[in-house]
Amino acid sequence: MLHLVYRFRLTREARGDLAAFWEWARQREAWFYADMDMVEDTRWFICTIGPEVHTLEHFVTFADETAWGRYRREVARRAENPEWERRRVEQDAWWELLDARLLNDTPISAKDNNRG
Repeated sequence: MLHLVYRFRLTREARGDLAAFWEWARQREAWFYADMDMVEDTRWFICTIGPEVHTLEHFVTFADETAWGRYRREVARRAENPEWERRRVEQDAWWELLDARLLNDTPISAKDNNRG
């Protein structure tokens, strides 16, 4: 599996009204990923220890690099629609993108260990 990971810092407005932020995030999740069958899963995490305390990490999971490539092409295609792109960039009112990275699963996991 391949995971696209975004790290965000919430804006002052989002921190000031977390209920509104999470409602917006819930609606955005459904809207943004609608009909993207190449996306296997999405997960959200709140980072509570580290250099950027209380940041969000958003994982978007794909089966492989081919699926990730399909995702990138679909986002670019949708961004050509001015209404879609306007809605996408409203995210700037809620968060600041700190960084993004790609992670791949390893061929082993703790579940593979025989713990007698």
